[in-house]
Amino acid sequence: MTRTSAPDTVPTARLRAEGLTLRYEQRTVATDLGVVIPDHSFTVIIGPNACGKSTLLKALARMLKPTEGEVYLDGAAIASYRSREVARRLGLLPQTSTAPGGITVGDLVARGRYPHQRMLKQWAPEDEDAVVEAM
Repeated sequence: MTRTSAPDTVPTARLRAEGLTLRYEQRTVATDLGVVIPDHSFTVIIGPNACGKSTLLKALARMLKPTEGEVYLDGAAIASYRSREVARRLGLLPQTSTAPGGITVGDLVARGRYPHQRMLKQWAPEDEDAVVEAM
């Protein structure tokens, strides 16, 4: 059987990178790296220690500026977005915990609502709904 079009179940990519070169000072960690992270799916990055997995995640989350190449979020260069807009669209839970001891998972998820808040705005029912849906 010959397939002439992609199946309807193929997820779209909201996050992708093309031609990335990633460095820490003079040490090059990755060269000409491209990746597509499909929407509505789990993506696993596997590799040996010190191969650049965390460095790639930092570049995808705009925590590390690529020396070359570009990261795209929803079709636009991630560098073109304001920080708050990136935070609304993209979340990263780092390998090492930065959360205070004793915090619940629900409280941690609720902190993800911060970029959606406005100054002096109280927690609203839609915030609670978003946390419940995320969990």
